[in-house]
Amino acid sequence: MLIHKNIKKSIAVVIITVMLFSCSKNIEEVNQLYQENETIPISETKNFKLTYTLFGNKVLIMTAPLMKDYSNQKDFTYQYFPNKIKIILINNKNNEQTVITADKAYLYKNPDLAELIGHVNITGADGSSLQTGHLYWDGTNQHIFGNEQTILRQNDEYITGIGFDSSLDFKNVRLNKINGVIKIKDSL
Repeated sequence: MLIHKNIKKSIAVVIITVMLFSCSKNIEEVNQLYQENETIPISETKNFKLTYTLFGNKVLIMTAPLMKDYSNQKDFTYQYFPNKIKIILINNKNNEQTVITADKAYLYKNPDLAELIGHVNITGADGSSLQTGHLYWDGTNQHIFGNEQTILRQNDEYITGIGFDSSLDFKNVRLNKINGVIKIKDSL
């Protein structure tokens, strides 16, 4: 009987040892595959929502159906939003909101830069809007810029251009190769 129990224990130890060694080999293979292919995101989040606060006040709300986090990259970390993104910027001084939407986006950590692609639309609290196919948002300097066809609507003005540079609040907009309806003050 004692020999029979020892045989069962020995078989169990052998099976567990084989399983552990096979698992460790699989883990090594997965780690090697992961290191060879850095395009695998470290995480994916469905129904992503980020609320950023500053001194207890909401200043930014970002939502997207899917976010892929590539902060595991060695040289260039980023987050990718492949299926639409919506960003709401809140000015707490007068509770104004600027809404930014795009078909997809990349948020880069260093430098602090966002790239928005496809049907990019920015609508300010005053009703002004900017539409383009591709823009960059410099988070450090709080300005936006791009090189594609752009439509700017402010008050009764409708201006088109190729390429633009602007502060985020649209107070200093510069369009290149402009065309459209622009109000000019009469100096007489």
